[in-house]
Amino acid sequence: MASSKQTKGFLFGAIAGGIIGSVTALLFAPKAGKELRHDISEGARRVQEHTVRAAGQVSDTTVRIAKQIGNQATELADTARAAAGAAVSSVKQRRAELAESVEEVTDEVTDTLEDTAEEIFEDAKELQTIN
Repeated sequence: MASSKQTKGFLFGAIAGGIIGSVTALLFAPKAGKELRHDISEGARRVQEHTVRAAGQVSDTTVRIAKQIGNQATELADTARAAAGAAVSSVKQRRAELAESVEEVTDEVTDTLEDTAEEIFEDAKELQTIN
């Protein structure tokens, strides 16, 4: 932002300086009134042309920079979107793996409890027959 203001200030200063310098030079030059008026109008026309050219260049540069910023913003958004998608996918995969592990552990615990319960039941039957 600061460089844009500095550039504008420089352009205005250069244009104003050019106009003042041209008019001063023409006024102090030893010429006839008609010739002096022609030189002043010619100088004003040149300053106008330079101003129009400079404004066009500033406009072109501004448009180019705006497009670059827009493209970079789009690229960043795409990168962020891809990273978020990869993170979500990774979390879903890890969640599925953990769910599978929990299911395996639950099945093992259930099998162990069933086996232990069966052994206790068999031991209890043996003790009952002994008594």
